[in-house]
Amino acid sequence: MRSHLLALLLSLIAVILPPRCGCTDIIGGQVVRPHSWPFMAAIQRKHATVCGGALVGKQWVLTAAHCKLNKSEVRVVLGAHQASIAEKEQQIFKVMQDFPNPQFGRSSKENDIMLLKLNGIAKMNEYVQPLLLPDSCEDIKPGTMCQVAGWGVTSSGKPSKYLRKATLKIVGRKSCESKYGKYTKITSNMLCAAGKNKFLKTDTCQGDSGGPLICAGRYSGIVSFGKGCGRRDMPGVYTRLTEKYIDWIKKIMHLHRDP
Repeated sequence: MRSHLLALLLSLIAVILPPRCGCTDIIGGQVVRPHSWPFMAAIQRKHATVCGGALVGKQWVLTAAHCKLNKSEVRVVLGAHQASIAEKEQQIFKVMQDFPNPQFGRSSKENDIMLLKLNGIAKMNEYVQPLLLPDSCEDIKPGTMCQVAGWGVTSSGKPSKYLRKATLKIVGRKSCESKYGKYTKITSNMLCAAGKNKFLKTDTCQGDSGGPLICAGRYSGIVSFGKGCGRRDMPGVYTRLTEKYIDWIKKIMHLHRDP
């Protein structure tokens, strides 16, 4: 009985939460072991986490293009467990330059990927480590299990104090597109993922956008958008790290590296 009530409560919360597309905690997840995701970046405005990201180089964070904000207002926190308070493990940077993908379409949600160049070099230690870009870019098969993490809105309707993670399962694009209908086209540059338990809602939400989707131990996608959070049979959508995007990332990092 209790599980049915929980499912009902979460479904009601999911209906009243706004769509994920402004910058997108984890619904139905769990708090991670502190600093077990040392590549996670919290992108903040006024000390509130508005997006996530992944450290992909000593001076580079990969996130979603729709997370673009005024550089002067933004700070990037590495090595955080509670991103909203000062922790001795944290390293805090400003954004020197941002590089949204030039083909990003705000309405189509296509090419929702962006690199941030930090204004300093991150010190690598047990709390701060880069996430390796994939060395192969095969499509991720439906049914593959993935993990995602963030500090965004939880089923309480409030952002999480602590970094949380959730386990999701890749959903086929045709099935995913049938759920989104005319809302947006689901392309081969996108991945769809939903909670593995249909009775316990699991999803990303506001504040999680830009965070990494890790499938079978590999960096596979970036939190992009969804319709609501944790709605039954409504997968979240992720920018897929294709060969085209990997080449673009490497090109930007090479062209704009410090001498």
